[in-house]
Order: sequence, then C-alpha cells, then structure tokens
Amino acid sequence: MDPDSIYDQVHARYSASALSATSPNHAKAIAQAFGYSAEELCSIPTASNLGLSCGNPLAIASLQDGETVIDLGCGAGFDVFLAAKRVTSRGKVIGVDINQDMLSKAHHNASKSQTTNISFIHSNITSIPSLPPLIADVIISNCVINLVPAAEKPLVFQEMYRLLKPGGRVAVSDILVRKELSGELRRNMAAYVGCVAGAGTKEEYEGWLGEAGFRDVLVVDAGCDLNLYTRGENEEGACCEEEGSYDADAATKDEGLSCCGSTQSCDGGVAEDMRRDLRDIDLNEWAGSFKIFAVKG
Repeated sequence: MDPDSIYDQVHARYSASALSATSPNHAKAIAQAFGYSAEELCSIPTASNLGLSCGNPLAIASLQDGETVIDLGCGAGFDVFLAAKRVTSRGKVIGVDINQDMLSKAHHNASKSQTTNISFIHSNITSIPSLPPLIADVIISNCVINLVPAAEKPLVFQEMYRLLKPGGRVAVSDILVRKELSGELRRNMAAYVGCVAGAGTKEEYEGWLGEAGFRDVLVVDAGCDLNLYTRGENEEGACCEEEGSYDADAATKDEGLSCCGSTQSCDGGVAEDMRRDLRDIDLNEWAGSFKIFAVKG
C-alpha cells in the first residue's frame, strides 16, 4: 500500500470519527482500561475522549510544573487537556494533528473549557516546520505513530529529537506487533486505521529511537486487552443519526464538559470499522499496547 493511499484512508476514517457521535460510556471504558482514572476523565471535556487511546503516555511522562509538552497526533485534545493540568499555567501544551476535522473538534473543546495554556497546530508529525528546535521538555503520543507509513516512521523520531531540549523525554503509547502479521491482516484497511496493520516491532522502535540519537530507550508490553476495541457498548443497536446528519458542534455541546454527558451510542469511523471488520480476530494474538520511553542524549 503506497503512502498516499494510506494517508487518504487514515484521513477519511479519522474525519468520520471526529464528525460522528461517540458513546461517552464506551469511550470512558476504553480509556480506563488503558490506565486513565475516572477522576482524570471527569476533569476534561467529554468530547475530547473518542475512545481511540491504546495506553496512557502521561503515566510514564512524569510531567512537571512549567514544562512544555508536545502531543503528536493529538486528535480532539484528550491528552492535551490532561497534560495542561499537570504542567499548570506556567507550562504549555501544543497539540499537533494532520486531520483538520480532529483539530476543529479540539478547538471547539478548548473553547468550552477553562484551559488557557494549550494550542493546536495542523501538521504531519513527520515534520513540523512551524515549531522551532529545542522547544519541548516532553513529547507524548498515543496510538498514532503506527498510522504513519512504514518508510516514514523513522522521520517521526528524528523530528522528536529536533524538537526536544537536551535531556528531554519521549513518552509514547503505541501498538506494536507481537509476531509477523498475516498478509490478509496487513491488507485489512480497518486493521490499518485501527492501529494494528501498520504497527512496527519492538526492535524497530528501539532501532529508530537509537538512530535518532535517543538514550535510555525502554519499550515494554503493557499487557492490555486490544479486543476491547471490537466489543461495542451496544453492538446490535442502530446508529442514533442517519448518515451525514450528525452535527459535531451540537453534539459536543450536548455531551458537556464532564464525564456525565450523553449516553448515545453512535460511534462512527475507526471504532465502527473495527467492530464490524475485526470482531472475529483475536487482536491480542498479533499485537499489543506498548509503553515507549526515551531521553534525548
């Protein structure tokens, strides 16, 4: 699959995720399964959590008061809002995403919150020319690097190195393969946009980080259940809106800014694709959620 086709498919399905209603209960269940607390989820805009995490990079980032953080592939702002609380008003968090629909949702979420130390940039995470070098103390990313075409993945780590200050930290949650994927699974687009078919290996990530100049590289299997993605909250239920009729801004407003938002179940895009096309596959056999940490040398 050529890179342009991959980007087109990823754009289309993640735009669908941004523009579709999300069941807060299902998104909350996924986030908690990957290490987020109920208190954390109640402290940020509900609409920022689309149920697309594969771990909690903040759990290994050790964020400090006043630090500058960059979130690569920030989506609707989920980890951005949480990181902003940890670095306080003396720090700042910059979310970067290639998908304009995701950024529109992130901006809308920000406009409804009291968070003032965040900003968002529209860019591919392989190169962010609008950001100067040596700007960040920490770079985080959550289930995004696997979506980058294989030939371009090393560029992500090189860009991280450029952006980090000396001694800066990388804290990433991502899906990596446990064994060679079957040809059928590699070609499955739902598996690709669902962060499995494009996943690299532990050895590849260690190599890319080392080649970029990082030290103290640690890549650890978190042992999480990936089959959670294919089990919907109301799998047999119909979508709550007709296709094309969903108003993302209105839904964001309806869902509110706490964990007690709407209970509608209408996940589209990536979540719907995975439940439909991957429900008969044991994802845990092929891949896992990994914690990735490194320090700029």
